[in-house]
Amino acid sequence: MSTAVKFESPRRVSEEDQARADYYALLAALFYRAPDDRLLQAIVVAEEPVADAAQDLTNAWQKLAAASSVVSHDALAEEYDAAFIGVGRPPVMLYGSFYMAGFMNEKPLAELRTDLAALGFVRNAATHETEDHIAAVCDVMRALILGDINDAPADTETQRRFYQKHVNPWVSKCCTELTLSIATNYYKQVAGFASAFFDVESQAFEI
Repeated sequence: MSTAVKFESPRRVSEEDQARADYYALLAALFYRAPDDRLLQAIVVAEEPVADAAQDLTNAWQKLAAASSVVSHDALAEEYDAAFIGVGRPPVMLYGSFYMAGFMNEKPLAELRTDLAALGFVRNAATHETEDHIAAVCDVMRALILGDINDAPADTETQRRFYQKHVNPWVSKCCTELTLSIATNYYKQVAGFASAFFDVESQAFEI
């Protein structure tokens, strides 16, 4: 399966893990900033999830691809700013600490930073988002799955612990907020796909 954003591991990983990493990479890209026209087109032409994937995931992907075929970067830049930036508190928050503790920069963020340091992740000083941004935790999951030149992919238990502690407790709430918000249109489809994908991940980690 090929997806719109693909980061091949320098080490051998299974096709299933490559697909998971591709989806995490795509979600990180979509949530970090409004997608450009090249990314939108890549989503449109990408293959659907493999035949044995959950039907909800396949349906959500089809809706995301269809939505990506009729929008432009300029329109999505306006939607992204309206939904996630705005003036004062944005209509939709994309930070885990907010959903788990009710406020930004709370204990969940401190615990995340501790765990990231233990895993060897260092924050890029150039980024303006905190580590509990949904794009950031998706990118960490991608990195854990694929590894890099210096580090092997993380074992399943390490991935499971990170996901269960820092992703699973809040992403469904965030996706629900996205779906209900009057500030979102395209991002309702992003939320639908994200929700379906995280459901598959959650079920897999419970086995």
